[in-house]
Amino acid sequence: MAVKYKAPIKDIIFGLDVIDSYNVLNRVDRFKDFSKEVSIPAIEECGKFAEEVLAPINSIGDTHGATIEDGIVKMPPGFKEAYEKFKYAGWASISLPNEIGGGGMPNTLSGATLEMLCSANMAFVLGPGLSIGAISALNFHGSQEQKDKYLPKLVSGDWSGTMNLSEPQSGSDLNNLTTKAVLQEDGTYKITGTKIWIGSGEHDLTDNIIHLVLARIEGAPEGTKGISMFIIPKYLVNDDDSLGNQNNVRCLSIEEKMGIHGSPTCVMEYTNSTGYLIGEENRGLNYMFTTINEARIRAGGHGLSCATGALQGAVQYSLDRVQGRPVGMSKEDAKNSTIIDHADVRRMLMTIKAYTDAMRYMLYDNQMMLDLSYYADGDLKDFGTGRCGLLTPITKSWISDLSVELTSIAIQVYGGMGYVEETGIAQYFRDARIAPIYAGTNGIQALDLVFRKMPFDKGKVVEKLFVDFRTTAEKLSEIKDLEYLGDILNIHTDKLNKVTKKVNLDLLNGDVQNVSASATPYIKMFGQVLGGYYMAKAAILANKMQEVTNEEYYLNKVTISKFYISQLLPLASGYISSSIADSKELFSIKSENI
Repeated sequence: MAVKYKAPIKDIIFGLDVIDSYNVLNRVDRFKDFSKEVSIPAIEECGKFAEEVLAPINSIGDTHGATIEDGIVKMPPGFKEAYEKFKYAGWASISLPNEIGGGGMPNTLSGATLEMLCSANMAFVLGPGLSIGAISALNFHGSQEQKDKYLPKLVSGDWSGTMNLSEPQSGSDLNNLTTKAVLQEDGTYKITGTKIWIGSGEHDLTDNIIHLVLARIEGAPEGTKGISMFIIPKYLVNDDDSLGNQNNVRCLSIEEKMGIHGSPTCVMEYTNSTGYLIGEENRGLNYMFTTINEARIRAGGHGLSCATGALQGAVQYSLDRVQGRPVGMSKEDAKNSTIIDHADVRRMLMTIKAYTDAMRYMLYDNQMMLDLSYYADGDLKDFGTGRCGLLTPITKSWISDLSVELTSIAIQVYGGMGYVEETGIAQYFRDARIAPIYAGTNGIQALDLVFRKMPFDKGKVVEKLFVDFRTTAEKLSEIKDLEYLGDILNIHTDKLNKVTKKVNLDLLNGDVQNVSASATPYIKMFGQVLGGYYMAKAAILANKMQEVTNEEYYLNKVTISKFYISQLLPLASGYISSSIADSKELFSIKSENI
């Protein structure tokens, strides 16, 4: 049977409570009225939209895919109709600021809507997600004239946006970027170059596509210090905001990919294309990071979404599939049993469930810190900026890496049928595999953590997070029958702290090769312990709610936290040796002999 997606409304609502979202966000003026009365109806409506509009065309997008003919890209059947409904419902702009025509809701809420929409149809949502990044870059860095010309249509969804970084000879390393910009007498620029891996660079969903393109102005400094950002619309926009002539922009091809077939990944050619400079010359990379940082958080959300959808499919299948007699069960009882009664299947499902809960809390908290960094004032803004910066590489890498592992486990639950495309479960695995790669590979996230985020503010941001770990562990230790969970969290906080000190010492000593070699296992360890912190917070809240309501749901949440902290959190210790190891073994063998 194919996976039938059902939005996990109650889990999402609980997740917003775990991070104390309402109390935190109410300290920000623009979100002082944000409440459950506002968020829950939005979450419920978004869930219906995901289930009824996007989920039914998910497999169509996967099997049919986007197509190209003579430079024109057509989206899969049903996508254009779904996009019109999506645009009308306002899901693309729910968390954009009121002043530019958005819904004015916090990014925290968009973490919840992103999860549901992506779980239902990840390939569909990727395009609007890129538009949000383009909108943020224009809103923060564009001139008022540029905002007035482009933002209204972008925010409404009538137009879409992209970001163009990579080139055939230059992927994540933009030092060798060659796309050139030549200043014209009228103040515009002529842009020439080829960009690759451009998500939704061409499609038939919107009337215009606004490309944000990194290029190098003639005479600019070498390396990343000489990169500028330009607006290059597919169709030029007249002074009266009507569409003019088509710009010299062409989609050469779309990639044949492992997954996300419904999302066109384009090779874009710019030939003396008319472009408009955003902000100052040679500041393009700084501006692009506005979109990149948001994209990295969303990439974590994409991982969570694939894992959540895969979990639902695995549970549905395991409740129906009859196979063998579970160990310890009588023949009589086994007549009514399915594979969910097998201990190993139950372990697989509990592993996915516990991880997805931890991933959800982490994503939502990261989105909330983004809100504080954008919209809070004073100390609260500083706190949000530091915590958001620290969480972002972990959210992106830990969640997206796990999504590949968890969707693979979901396939294992199906057994041989999981390897058969008609069940639909393999699509989650294939779609999830891109998340550790785009928006900066997870190796880059690990380097970002150790070289940029950990030393930020002289390490005080990391220290404050560890204090929160210990405070939460202490609270957990005060709850009867949960004391041991607090001890486990404290033990692994100590271990992470010791490894962190070792990494910092290597940084101080200039042992950058050792630090870069240990970065990936270190970020995995950090994510595992951070997940334990969130599950501890969930256990505390669920225990409190269970005592008040006596609902089985909250008792189950306590059990899931127990499973994570006692059985999954200790896996963090496995990364210690590789996080503190010398890098010599990596380089002692000649490259050609590996």
